[in-house]
Amino acid sequence: MTDSHEILPNAPLALVVVEIRFSGMSDESYQAKLLREFLDVLGAEWVFETQMVQSQALSFSPMGTLVQVQPSIAIPRFVTREKTSAVALTKDSVTVETTKYQHYPQFREIVKRSVEAISAIIKLDGILRIGMRYINEIRVPHLANDHIVTKWSQWMHESMLAYEPIEMKTVGYSCVAWDDATEYRVGENRNLVFRYGPRSQPVVNSTKWLKRYPVPLSGPCFLWDFDCFWEPQDIPKFDPNVVISECDELRKPIRKLFDLLTTERLEVEFKKENTNGNTNGKTNG
Repeated sequence: MTDSHEILPNAPLALVVVEIRFSGMSDESYQAKLLREFLDVLGAEWVFETQMVQSQALSFSPMGTLVQVQPSIAIPRFVTREKTSAVALTKDSVTVETTKYQHYPQFREIVKRSVEAISAIIKLDGILRIGMRYINEIRVPHLANDHIVTKWSQWMHESMLAYEPIEMKTVGYSCVAWDDATEYRVGENRNLVFRYGPRSQPVVNSTKWLKRYPVPLSGPCFLWDFDCFWEPQDIPKFDPNVVISECDELRKPIRKLFDLLTTERLEVEFKKENTNGNTNGKTNG
């Protein structure tokens, strides 16, 4: 697959995730032989780790809601040796994520290999949900550690700025924080949730299994979080070609909205050479 989008050396993209939920895998499918086969399909640059996750359950009593801690569960996780891309496998989903996103065809190939691997190794009944998420942290020069609307208004599309009543402004009260979300219907059984607003700290941080690349600069940022998903009304047969085709469709409205919201001033900033140690250019989608 070719990609016509321009590579942006200073793109704000922090994390890209695709999650495919399915039916038909049993707990017995986690046996070591199958995990080894899955790793072999991914390639030599991938290694296997086990992630222990603490689960919780809610119960209700006359005293209110109680949180019950459940035993930790092991989630097979495959990571690249530099720990910038990962594939997590559970009994009902496979999740592909990366902090080192260069362009969609490259990321698409990882998703494709992961889906084809699990389809070849285990017989799955059907597709329940596919989600794609692009998280951007936009940082601009010379912005103080406060989030006054008038400062972000020099960079952001007006639709993403908080409402400031004139009565508040006349007495010197400035809006310094806001958090909003908009949901779009972008196709049959497809929706896009866009979350946005200023943040004082990075939204995406390095973990034991996935390192942030490059390490984000300190200071305030503006979140653009695109979460697009397909939830079919029926349960389509699990077919890797269908999964990848649907990923292509989910990406389109994400890229469309990103382009619409990118002001001329932001575009200039995105095209600058990256000064944070990242020599690999990347697009947002």
